[in-house]
Amino acid sequence: MRNAQRAKALRLTLPVLCGYLFLGFAFGATMTQAGFGPLWVLSASSLVYAGSLQFVMVPFLASGISLAAVALTALMINARHLFYGLSCIGRFNRMGRARPYMIFSLTDETYSVLCTLPGDESDGVLVRVALYDHLYWITGSVLGALMTQGLPFDLTGIDFAMTALFVVIAVERLMNPGDRFALAVGAYCAVIMLLLLGPDAFLAPALAVTALVLTIADISSQKEAAR
Repeated sequence: MRNAQRAKALRLTLPVLCGYLFLGFAFGATMTQAGFGPLWVLSASSLVYAGSLQFVMVPFLASGISLAAVALTALMINARHLFYGLSCIGRFNRMGRARPYMIFSLTDETYSVLCTLPGDESDGVLVRVALYDHLYWITGSVLGALMTQGLPFDLTGIDFAMTALFVVIAVERLMNPGDRFALAVGAYCAVIMLLLLGPDAFLAPALAVTALVLTIADISSQKEAAR
């Protein structure tokens, strides 16, 4: 049983493995270039594990910015996880001791994988999906830190790999007709909020409006189906 769960989780997370090894490598290289060693990279990827926030965190650590500013930035960047978590409450509440780790490890890519699984999927598969993705990220980060120490050339721009991953995920979802309405709503809300609030403050409001619109649309569709 456990072997079957491991095999299924591994198969489901192989695309994440390919992305996380490269993205983690980019993060490790960015940290190394900023003057932080492999232990810092290992700690950040193990305990923070927040993808884009980790890239933003590098100049914060280097400049000694206040903890209050770091906390506020973290809240703004990771506000989207509040909306991810709403759709996972039912699943995570049944998972007992694994629940805190599932909450902690809910990244964009892990959430994307979990969304493809049926509601009655075994807890063992869910935990392994989250754990494997976490290990992929740690491995890539440490490799990046170890392999780029002492390199003589500038690695500025390598952190764009995170943006590239989000583009790939969006394109993949666009290929599924069932996801196009949600993508269109998200894109429209993001553009409107960007124009209204500017690039520094649009993300959380755009996510909130998107979640509200999609929730209303889902409720309406369920009522139509019940008639």
